[in-house]
Amino acid sequence: MSRLKISSNDNQYFTSYFDEELKLYEIVWHEASQDMEEEEYKQLLLNDKEGLYIYPQINFVLINLQNRLDTMSPELQEWSTKNIAPFFLEKSTHLKVAVVRSKDFSTQFSLEQALEEDNTPEEKAVTKHFENEQEAREWILDTQL
Repeated sequence: MSRLKISSNDNQYFTSYFDEELKLYEIVWHEASQDMEEEEYKQLLLNDKEGLYIYPQINFVLINLQNRLDTMSPELQEWSTKNIAPFFLEKSTHLKVAVVRSKDFSTQFSLEQALEEDNTPEEKAVTKHFENEQEAREWILDTQL
């Protein structure tokens, strides 16, 4: 089986996986994320990043925010842009990022702001938002852009 769990079992905020065959990193947020502290967010994402270092290439990222209910502060948005996004760009020649929207409007708005602040050139990465996981998965695995 090529799909491996990256997140730790005690992480109640999200579950993440890496599919070695597809070169797909997937993160599924849980409702418990509404209780997550900023330092926990940073540490958990850094842990995932560390777990992904062994893989030479990541072509796809699927972020399922459907059940994420917290709002990212501008400082945390900036931290993510500086500390997480570059890692994925270094691992890909052209990254496709599919985002399943949160049910919560303020969460979705803050996360869209974070992604927009990234300012990654389109030739390096393409991000698209979806209402459900099936649409996101179909788009991300379609080899045509």
